Amino acid sequence: MHIHADMARLREGLPAQPLTDAALAQWGTRPDVAGAIAGLGRFAQGAALEDLPALHRLLSDADAASALVGGLVNTLIPAMQAEPLAQVPLGHATAPGAARLRLASHGRAVLTLVAHAPADKAEPASALFEDGLAHEIVVAGEGSALVHRLGEGGLTSRTIALAPGTRLQRGGVEDARQIITVSRPLLMLQLTREAARPRPAREIALANGRLIKTISGCKQTSQQMMALCVLGALRHAGALSAMAGLGCDQAAERDLRWEALRQTLAMDTRSGLELLARLAAGRDDPLQSAAEALQRQLAAACPDLAPFLPQPA
Repeated sequence: MHIHADMARLREGLPAQPLTDAALAQWGTRPDVAGAIAGLGRFAQGAALEDLPALHRLLSDADAASALVGGLVNTLIPAMQAEPLAQVPLGHATAPGAARLRLASHGRAVLTLVAHAPADKAEPASALFEDGLAHEIVVAGEGSALVHRLGEGGLTSRTIALAPGTRLQRGGVEDARQIITVSRPLLMLQLTREAARPRPAREIALANGRLIKTISGCKQTSQQMMALCVLGALRHAGALSAMAGLGCDQAAERDLRWEALRQTLAMDTRSGLELLARLAAGRDDPLQSAAEALQRQLAAACPDLAPFLPQPA
């Protein structure tokens, strides 16, 4: 039986991809890469991009960004051709028409290479406004983007052309951007910093600026929301007490508490109505008015629940 040399190397416990690992390490010693990685730590701690020369040059000079990306590609490709089973040990993600490669990270700061495949013009109905800071520069390709701003006067949007050297910046939950056209494969270098305490993201209708929904900006809260949904779908009665406690916890995020109420109502109506009554009775509770409104809606829509709901005065 013939065993390919690459498979034999794996079976013998030898380094699986020495050339690829060495190529990536070599790229990391480049002055521009080393300087950017060093600046990433300070950026994560709150330093302004303008105060970090190496990072600032990458995100403001298309030639510098292209040299960094080109150095990575030109170093890695020959090594990976020689080692067809190799995998670049960098975080990556793909979605229809897009791919992301995490070049470096430190704490809340991440330097990412983003690629967009050619696409016809899209007409988005809404945009997501997320917390955090983002600086981007187009390295290669062409396209267009919608840039949105939520201010005191409401929602404003404008279209900008994307070409090598185009820079974009988002400063928090007031800003959003959407790639709407890619006429030539688009390559962008992106520097982001998560907020220390992310405010909820908001999905806004572009036609009228109406709020469609809010989404927790906290990863832990998102995980808890998912856990609540799973427990509800499983109808895990043993979780009812914990759900009720979470619903009453004013230190928890508003959306998380409301989801706990929803799942409790769906799993056990009596327990859910008792929790709803406690929320409606809490005069200093941020959910008090919403809980009272839900009581009125349930009384009107479900007469069978009337005995368990407060009667109108």
